[in-house]
Amino acid sequence: MSNINDYIDEYGAKTFSKMPFNEVDALIFSQLSYVDYSAIVGKFDSDSEISLSEAAAVFFSLYDEEKINSETALIYKAIMLLKQCSNSNRYKGIRLLRYVNNVNDRIDKQFSAITFYIDNNTALIAYRGTDTSVTGLKESAMLSYMFPVPAQIQGLYYLQESGTLADRNLIICGHSKGGNLATFSAVNCSNSLKKKIKGIYEFDAPGFNEEFINRRDYVAMKSKMYSYIPQSSVIGCLFYHNTDRKVVKSTNENIRQHQASSWVVDKNSFVYTDERDELSKFIEKYIKKLTVTVGEDNIEELFETIFNFIESTGISDFEEIKTFDIIRFIRTIKSIKSIDDEKKELIEKIIKQALKDFTSLLYTETISEIQSKPRRRK
Repeated sequence: MSNINDYIDEYGAKTFSKMPFNEVDALIFSQLSYVDYSAIVGKFDSDSEISLSEAAAVFFSLYDEEKINSETALIYKAIMLLKQCSNSNRYKGIRLLRYVNNVNDRIDKQFSAITFYIDNNTALIAYRGTDTSVTGLKESAMLSYMFPVPAQIQGLYYLQESGTLADRNLIICGHSKGGNLATFSAVNCSNSLKKKIKGIYEFDAPGFNEEFINRRDYVAMKSKMYSYIPQSSVIGCLFYHNTDRKVVKSTNENIRQHQASSWVVDKNSFVYTDERDELSKFIEKYIKKLTVTVGEDNIEELFETIFNFIESTGISDFEEIKTFDIIRFIRTIKSIKSIDDEKKELIEKIIKQALKDFTSLLYTETISEIQSKPRRRK
């Protein structure tokens, strides 16, 4: 099955004038935003531009193979994508500018964005997202109890400034938290800037609170929003959405479907399926149950307690969470002083029911997998 790399191989010779911008291009730019361009692309207060092919050449002259191989899978694949794009007619002449990469651990802010000038008529702003690490999930969870988060505020400022300076139509995109920043910024920017926006693309992005998605300015922008999630979406099913999300097939399993390099592509579009799988629905169901049970005033402490517990176990990736001690976890939740005993009992019931349902779900999937395998003839 084909992916974004195969798409570049097949259509890389075609410029945007020969084959118009499409959803697969939007995903590619979202992934390119994961590359660290700090020493290559001009900063936010600079109008200096560099072509994608030149940026790639500088990048690979600065960082050796050992450094590149030491990166996480997500970053490594983004770097390889940059290399592939730099050798294609479609992308190599695109101009890169106004790169921002701000990290402030004191206020839990991780923000990065870059502007691409596709041609004289179109500029694309891509916001960097998060990975499947516990830190990335914690950052996404913050969206439920802080609104707006510091990164959203900076995202809006970035769009307002860079979008205004770009004398072109605008496309905005982002993967994971980057998609959330793209949507937030587009909804809150000035009316004059909104007229320039031709598309907002979010890929497996966490949502918002219910009040935000029902606001008039959000609803007014819905026709420009394009939202995509994989079959086993977890991060993209956090909180609330008010768009028609398309479900994309993936060659990975479970949370690893968050890696966009696994999304299946056919020609110049994604391959879709009718609905999410049962695990994705399961996680969404129980996360929403927990947040409703504890109430808005206690959500922050609940999530802080959960992530502090996970970090104390040495777990660094979501895939490893299944290994932690559920009894110890329940005791930790019960230690939260701000949540009354009645709510603690409800939380314990929800966790135990979730564990029971999850075990049942795994059993059902295992039986289904066994039954689907062809039997050998004796």
